[in-house]
Amino acid sequence: MSEKYLFGPVPSRRLGISLGVDLIPHKTCSLDCVYCEAGDTTDLLTERREYVPIAEVIAELDRYLAAKPELDFITFSGAGEPTLNSGVGKVVEFIKTNYPQYKLCMLTNATLFNDEQLVNELAGVDLVIPSLDASNEEQYRRINRPCPGLTFDALVDGLVKFRHAFTGAYWLELFVVPGVNDSDDSISRFADIIGRIAPDKVQLNTLDRPGCVDWIKPAPEETLMRFIHGLEHIVPVESVGRFKYRSYDETDKPDEELEQRIMEMVSRRPATLADLCLSLAVNEQHLSRLTSAMVEQKRLAISRSARGKFFTFVNANV
Repeated sequence: MSEKYLFGPVPSRRLGISLGVDLIPHKTCSLDCVYCEAGDTTDLLTERREYVPIAEVIAELDRYLAAKPELDFITFSGAGEPTLNSGVGKVVEFIKTNYPQYKLCMLTNATLFNDEQLVNELAGVDLVIPSLDASNEEQYRRINRPCPGLTFDALVDGLVKFRHAFTGAYWLELFVVPGVNDSDDSISRFADIIGRIAPDKVQLNTLDRPGCVDWIKPAPEETLMRFIHGLEHIVPVESVGRFKYRSYDETDKPDEELEQRIMEMVSRRPATLADLCLSLAVNEQHLSRLTSAMVEQKRLAISRSARGKFFTFVNANV
């Protein structure tokens, strides 16, 4: 893609096939998080304005979406905080008016959630994924290094208020930083705060690529499991980094529905059993039984690579 403000589509474990929309110049953000793979924030601020021309963004989207590409989400993200752009509401309205078949996702650090105008602008978004990486002010300062004037209490207050106003799906991402936010006391505080926010689920993440500082390390599996055990009595939890885990929905999905979803996924790209489990929220044993039967029925094929066994689509018309 040669567009200036769009990137991808990219395969995402969380969002399927996602087209990115970047509304902010590189590293313009209200936080300077130590784990950011895009590097240090160069413009640390909280002022909302039209950082990139919204008319140009909309024109690019119109050209691209006119071809009716297959997308699971159009995602506002990039190497900065997308909600800083005062025109985000215009982009949301344009897509929902002209291309309502596409779902929208907003990845955000939630620092501006106390702005009622922004809350109204995001009303048409289908999924919002804000971040919460700290359980107190000290951790907020050390991990997120916020713009002057931002406080931890205001962040939590905004997350709670947004939950009450927003009717779409609301996931909370928590980045685990060993030695900073992973003590038992910290996990207990997270549980209290997340109980107040009441998201639909919590996604645990940890370092995968180098961040801005050399002291941050990936959280080990046992640390992530302590978070899971401390939180999943409150809210479903999934780990989205190298260590995969998901609190499964107890509601059984009909096999016919699952088989259809499996076919939809692998028709777009090959998937491992772990990929399918994570995307469909179904336990491995059940999916293993279904996929084995589908292979026997020649509805799925198997390919192998260094990462393992992949299920692929069988085109009956070939």
